[in-house]
Amino acid sequence: MDTNNISRRAFVALAGSAGAAAAGAGLVGCNAAGGGNGSGNSESSAGVPATTPADKLPLPEKGKVYINEQPRDNIKDGGTLTLAISEIGPDWNKASVNGNTAYMSTLWNKMAPLLWLWSPDGSEIKPNPDYVESCDVSEESGKEVVTIKVNPKAVFNDGTPMDVEAFKTAWMTGNGKDERFTPASTDGVELIESVEKGAGDHEVVITFSTPAYPPQAFIDVMHPANQDPEVYTKGWVNNPHNEWQAGPFVVDSFDDAHVTFKPNPQWWGDSPKLDEVTYKQMDAQAAINAFKNGETDAAAAAYLEQLQNYSTMEDAEIRRAFADSLACYELNTTRGALQDIVVRKAFCQCFDPKIDLSISYKGVSWDEDRLGSIVMYPWQAGYENNLPDDVKKLDGASSEDRAKAARKTLEDAGYALDGDYYAKDGVQAAFSLDSFGDSATGKSLDAAVQKMAKDAGIKIDIKTHPASDFSKVVNSGDFDMIGIRWGGSPTGYDFGYQLYGSDSPSNFTHAGSPEADKLFNQVLGESDNKKQVELCNEAEKKALELYAIVPNQNGPDGVVVKKGLANYGPCLLQTLLPQNIGWQKEN
Repeated sequence: MDTNNISRRAFVALAGSAGAAAAGAGLVGCNAAGGGNGSGNSESSAGVPATTPADKLPLPEKGKVYINEQPRDNIKDGGTLTLAISEIGPDWNKASVNGNTAYMSTLWNKMAPLLWLWSPDGSEIKPNPDYVESCDVSEESGKEVVTIKVNPKAVFNDGTPMDVEAFKTAWMTGNGKDERFTPASTDGVELIESVEKGAGDHEVVITFSTPAYPPQAFIDVMHPANQDPEVYTKGWVNNPHNEWQAGPFVVDSFDDAHVTFKPNPQWWGDSPKLDEVTYKQMDAQAAINAFKNGETDAAAAAYLEQLQNYSTMEDAEIRRAFADSLACYELNTTRGALQDIVVRKAFCQCFDPKIDLSISYKGVSWDEDRLGSIVMYPWQAGYENNLPDDVKKLDGASSEDRAKAARKTLEDAGYALDGDYYAKDGVQAAFSLDSFGDSATGKSLDAAVQKMAKDAGIKIDIKTHPASDFSKVVNSGDFDMIGIRWGGSPTGYDFGYQLYGSDSPSNFTHAGSPEADKLFNQVLGESDNKKQVELCNEAEKKALELYAIVPNQNGPDGVVVKKGLANYGPCLLQTLLPQNIGWQKEN
């Protein structure tokens, strides 16, 4: 429901592929490219009754948001909103690799500066006047120069001005030049040559050594206290730092199990319509029960195990849209048998996305083509299936034929069966899959992946964790294979290096290709968007030849809400301002 301000990619867990977020809050789903078996009726912006059978839900329109959009004067003043979320903290620095989750983005977007406003399809960007009065892009001596006029009212909550130092802090902590800082991505930021004071205290001039398009995607602010690496890397642990933020809400109370936001008394923009917003940490089933019991105001509603719980609720609505995340499995190439590209290739071949979809959306009106990218959304112009030919050619093949192809790959490389599984030089073709949460659909998906692999002679052990352990496991690197949804970037083509780059801290596979690195780095400096996308596709094709990432599925972004909740729901890439969320006035 919330989108990131700066458009680097953030991730959430795939609880087997289901229940990635416990409630509608901050859900990131994936945008489906295919058709479906729905009723064909159109979905209103406010959604459809929750009593609608899951297999009769209308399919959303591409490019449309379903948020019950209402003007502020049609929203009540006051009220509360209570939502579930899979994880809270521990690192509250969204800009760092350890805090770069969609869950933390959801929380940050209530209290942090949102400089830019994106359109639903990501094709348009404009300044948020609460922070930026104007943004002019020009070329001087062959260099890209961005001149920003900051709203004079924009200050951090401790009174620190949002001036050149705030822009400089985001640049110096995010450009990768000082390894003491640990940004989630340096893409684009590393091309900034200087950040200087312009004509007056409220003007900032940012010069790029090499053009990057669109430049706004790489410009942000951060409180100057973060120029201390110790503060940046450790100072946010279990501390949201209200004083360093500058948004319409502040944290009123928090712990590992909840966060409560109240309106920010220092806020200079439109007052929040809500008096209080609370997030409660819950696994998938607990979130379902909480909504049914009236304890929360929204919950995830993508899968049958979720939807069937709401089918008798007359006072609830289902809102579904094509979503803004891409699901994949990531294979840690530093671990055991996965160090061998042959084992990774064999798994990519035996993985059957049709089975994954049939389990995920059993009984739900949804269908989609095989996902072939984790950088471009299938509904964006220029999207291509970038899978290697020896995987792509199996599209439409039976599970048996996939297993046969995988076995041939292993045998041609000298692997031989030892019981049910292949081995070579005493090393078994075996690894583990880390799974998170208690979703029944997720458990079924895990078991299906395990069987796909076994049929190909590959052994997979399932390691289960609470949903709240996801960031800890990912950032520790202590896993063999893990499911991730990457989402939240209107300019995903600019952030291919973040996901695939040889030395990127967000490349959890640790696989890298010099050819792919070079191509991804060329994307940023290309002014023609069509050529940017072409370069990105070429680069991703090279990266996927390492067989370390298995694009999985898109899926709908679905949420069930209490009737009357306005300016909230699946919004593609659109920036939703938190101060405008609230309860619609009764007619």
